[in-house]
Amino acid sequence: MRNQYILLSTVCCGLFFGTEAWAQCVATKDCATLGYKQSSCGSGKGIKCPFGEAWYCPCDESYKYTCTGANESPSDSKCGDKYSMCNCATGTHWDNGSCVSDRASCSVGWVYYTDGTCSVPAAYTTSKTVLGIVVYVNPDGIGGQIMAPWWLDQNGNRSSSGVGMKWSTNYNDVLELPNMTTDTLAEADFNSCGNTDKIVAAGDASTYPAAWATRKYAPTAETKGKWCLPAAGVLRNIQKNWSAIGQAVSKVGGASISSGWVWSSSEGSNNYAWNAGLNNSVLSSNDKIYGNNYVVPVLAF
Repeated sequence: MRNQYILLSTVCCGLFFGTEAWAQCVATKDCATLGYKQSSCGSGKGIKCPFGEAWYCPCDESYKYTCTGANESPSDSKCGDKYSMCNCATGTHWDNGSCVSDRASCSVGWVYYTDGTCSVPAAYTTSKTVLGIVVYVNPDGIGGQIMAPWWLDQNGNRSSSGVGMKWSTNYNDVLELPNMTTDTLAEADFNSCGNTDKIVAAGDASTYPAAWATRKYAPTAETKGKWCLPAAGVLRNIQKNWSAIGQAVSKVGGASISSGWVWSSSEGSNNYAWNAGLNNSVLSSNDKIYGNNYVVPVLAF
């Protein structure tokens, strides 16, 4: 034990007993600051701190984080001046040495489950409940939009055969919606839920049946009222990635939604709105009243 005391004094002062410079020693820091963690490791495995009777063990290699990174703050898991993990800001969680977004990081064509996880189709499991298929990923790679693997009827119920419905029952322009007058503008619109919010605010289900059908869809209590009519850009992204998306839809037992045309939430004018066939490469505008397209809902994650 005497040798352990000498070791601590040496660490603190940088000097050995018996030297002429011994008088220069200053107060030794406490054992935790020196890089030891109080523990019941016992005699022979650690050191007994000269500032008390507690046994201390050297910090193991898990104590390596400074907790000064983005969204990080110090936790109680401290040894010396390092931490084995950090506290994370709201909306993030500790994962593999850093604070990452609570939103899942998925790829287009992956299966998305009700517990907020996702997997490649090959790893699809029936032990979880499928919420949809990832059809769009945000530019930062975190979060995006999923698509339900089936059509809806006008009451928001799941439909295996598809139910045709109007985008609108009148030619009134939804004033809050920007008019996507060209296919180039339409392809750049990914604001599915922002568009849908404006449509349902402009009238009831009898006026805007397609948008309201998505809002009535409620496969889980948590997502009730959050489903949306996909923006034209999202439909175009589905077309570009249909091989992967179609395989995932089939894997989870979805409907044959590649047949028929589906509405988008992107408005072209007071008369027209954009629509698309999911397994082709064409976006087109269709008459809001006389168009009789299917509805496939999307959800932001």
